[in-house]
Amino acid sequence: MTIKAVFFDFGGVLLKHADGVDHAALEKIHDLPERTLLKCVYVESRYVEHQVGACTNEEWIESAIVALAERVGRTRAEEIWSAFEQAERPLNQDMLDLVRRLRKGGYKVGIISNTIPGMTARLNERYPEFVAMFDDILGSGDLEMAKPDPAIWQLAVERMGVALGESVFTDDTRAYATAATDLGMSGFHFTGYEQFVDDLRSVGVDV
Repeated sequence: MTIKAVFFDFGGVLLKHADGVDHAALEKIHDLPERTLLKCVYVESRYVEHQVGACTNEEWIESAIVALAERVGRTRAEEIWSAFEQAERPLNQDMLDLVRRLRKGGYKVGIISNTIPGMTARLNERYPEFVAMFDDILGSGDLEMAKPDPAIWQLAVERMGVALGESVFTDDTRAYATAATDLGMSGFHFTGYEQFVDDLRSVGVDV
């Protein structure tokens, strides 16, 4: 089938870092061991529940602060969380240029992201011109389903009006790219801009 739509993960693909934040830099500033933020914010917290709408934002934040507090105490944990929230989250400009070229070439473009509720509102607030670049944005927290649940990709193509076989999906998590492929999409593990351009060309996308 001819490719008609390209779907992107957000963190680690359209953002320079997995959640937009340079964890290593923040951990160095706050004298934290490597991967502390990953563990506290996403693994030991209630993040997995939150990304499918099963707990509130406040409950997730508190759980992350508690995980940090077990290591550095409550006061420092709150300071680190504040720095995490306020950290710069730079977009991957090469990928945004690619999105623009795809749109200009007549391809539909969308985002499928595992994230907490309110994704579109957050994007509108942080990156005012970003949301308008995409035909659709699906955030797991607003849908109460998350990758690798096949339903989220099925919903994405239905809303876009294309078939699975007419779609490309890329994600910096290899397992999610593989799951999309298993469904019938052209799924690619994202390792960088140049590699993904080659991936697109391999399935006939004109970029």
